[in-house]
Amino acid sequence: MKDIKKELIKYGKLLYAERFVIGAGGNISARIKDKIYIKASGVSLGSSTKKDYNEVDLATGRARRAKRPCSVEIPMHLACYKTRKDIGAVIHTHPVYGTALGMLAKKVGFVSYEFKCAFGSEVPVIDYKSSGSAALASAVGKSIKKHNAVLLKNHGAVVVGKDIKEAYERSLVLERACRIYVMSKLSGKISLIPKSSIS
Repeated sequence: MKDIKKELIKYGKLLYAERFVIGAGGNISARIKDKIYIKASGVSLGSSTKKDYNEVDLATGRARRAKRPCSVEIPMHLACYKTRKDIGAVIHTHPVYGTALGMLAKKVGFVSYEFKCAFGSEVPVIDYKSSGSAALASAVGKSIKKHNAVLLKNHGAVVVGKDIKEAYERSLVLERACRIYVMSKLSGKISLIPKSSIS
């Protein structure tokens, strides 16, 4: 079995290098059976170590032997895992283009074939809700039931995957699609892949 904390550290640093987060922003987690491992509050993804990831019981949401409190967004992560058993990792970041489209309340459609393969559906936008709130967790859980990603108005993006690698790769595809969308909108009319071509 892979060292899940090592994997979280690896992909957390990659997300930081991509500038999907700054400072201690964003949070990532992964599931192993009935436990999840999530970044602690106030820790940068760019410099995190194994001690910065807390083990949490999926059923109760309680951390085990945690030296720091869990990320304030733990209710949102738990909501994703409890909604779908196939989810093995959750990534929440604050990417520039994804956040921009979220602010505009613009869902992301099939801008490219890679987007279609990565997500299989449009990526919707959730109205603004306070960080760490039960309302945010509930809204994200409902959306993730049918989608592999969601944009949060004025807040960023949430992407899920079967493991942390897939969630990371989907995060890259989503931000690239958002960038394409914004650049196309500035240049003129947006042309999405016809729905008749989507199977």
